[in-house]
Amino acid sequence: MKGKVKKSIEYSIKDGICWSAMVGFVEPYMVPFALSLGASNFFIGVLRSLPVFISSFAQALSEYIVYYFNSCKKVVFYFVSLQSLSILLASFCIFFSGWYVKYIFLIFIIMYSYSGSTSSAPWYTLMGEYLPEKTRGIFFGKRTQLIGIFYFVSSFLAGYILKEYAGKKFVFFLIFFLAAFFRSCSAYFITLMYEPEKLFHIPKEKPSIGKFFDFKIDKSIKKIYKSIFFLLFSTYLAAPYFSVYSLKELKFDYLQYMLITSIGQFLTWISAKYWGKLIDKRGSVYTLSFAFLFIPFISLFWMLTKNFYILMCIEMFSGVIWGAFGMITNTLIYEYISPSERTKYTSYLIFVSSISQFLGSIIGGVIYDKIHFNSFSTFVFILAISTLGRFLSLIYFNSKVYKVLLADSKQHYI
Repeated sequence: MKGKVKKSIEYSIKDGICWSAMVGFVEPYMVPFALSLGASNFFIGVLRSLPVFISSFAQALSEYIVYYFNSCKKVVFYFVSLQSLSILLASFCIFFSGWYVKYIFLIFIIMYSYSGSTSSAPWYTLMGEYLPEKTRGIFFGKRTQLIGIFYFVSSFLAGYILKEYAGKKFVFFLIFFLAAFFRSCSAYFITLMYEPEKLFHIPKEKPSIGKFFDFKIDKSIKKIYKSIFFLLFSTYLAAPYFSVYSLKELKFDYLQYMLITSIGQFLTWISAKYWGKLIDKRGSVYTLSFAFLFIPFISLFWMLTKNFYILMCIEMFSGVIWGAFGMITNTLIYEYISPSERTKYTSYLIFVSSISQFLGSIIGGVIYDKIHFNSFSTFVFILAISTLGRFLSLIYFNSKVYKVLLADSKQHYI
C-alpha cells in the first residue's frame, strides 16, 4: 500500500501541473475573451461572480455525490473531465457573432466553475489519506510552488500569443483549446491514483442536502468561515474589475496585462512552500493572521499609483501575502476536522468563499456601471470601499478568531 500511496502523491503533483497550465491559459484571459465578444463592465461582474455563485450551491451536493458513488476518486475524475469539456466548448464561441454569444460563453464558464468546484472537496479529502499530519504543510507548499512555475509559463505564453496575434480570432480559441487539453491530461493522472479500500474517508451516513443550509458546524470553525466571508466579500468588490481597469483605463497591452495579473499568482504559489513550513510549525490560524493583517494594504497601495512598475511591485507583495491565505484552504480542514467530516467542511468553506465572491462582485459591478465621477476613477472609489472592508475584516478576525483559537492551533479534530 505504501508504494501505491507514494505513486498517488506523484500523480497528484502531475495532476496539479496540468491543472495549473489550464488555469494559466483560462483565468487571466477569461475577461479579455468576454470583452472580445462585446461584454460590458456589468457583464464582466456577472461572468466573474455568477459561475462562482451557482457553484457555491452545488457544494450542497458534494458530500451526497461522494456518498452515492462511494468514492472520492470517481467523483473527482468525472467532474475534472466535465471541466475539460466545458473549456473546449467555450473556445468555439470566438468564431460566432451576435448578442447571444457572450451568454453562451457564460454558460460554459458556469460549467467550468461548477465542475471544478465540485471536484475540490473530494480531492482534498482523498489527499488527506495520503499525507502524514506533520508534513502536510510542507507537501502542499512544495506542490503549490511547482504549480506556480507552470502557471506562470502558460500564462506568459498565452499573453505573448495574444500580443503577437492581436485581433486574430483563432488566438482565444487556441489558448482555451490548450487549457482543455491540459485538463484532460489531469483527468488521466487522477485515474492512476489510489483510493483506500476501507473507505473511512467516505461520509458514514447518507447526507441530507436540505440540512446543508442549516450550517450546523463547530462554532470555532464557523467564526473562521465568517472572517473569510468578510475578507473575500470586501476583496471581490474590486477583484473582478482589475482586468477592466488595467486594459481600459490604464491602457496596458496584453503583455503588460499578463505580467500584472500573473506575477502575483506566481508568487502566491512560489511562496507557498514557506507558508507551509510555518503552518506545520505554528498552525493554520497563526499563518492566516498574516493574510488578514497585510491584505488591506494591497488595495490601499493600488489607489495611490498608476505606474506599471510600481503596480508590479504591489502585485508581487500581494502574491506573497495571498499565499498565506491560499495555504489554509489546503491545511485548515486537515488540522481541525476528522476524515469522515472533511468533505462536508471543505464544501462549507467553498460555499462561504463562493457566496462572498458573488455578492462582492455584483455590488462592485453595479457601482462600476452606475456611479461615475468627472475627475475621479470609479474603480479607485471601489478600491477605497474594498480597503475599508478589509480593515474591518481584520478587526473581526483579531477579536473573534485569532485570540480565541491561536492557543489551540495544533493538530486536533473536532
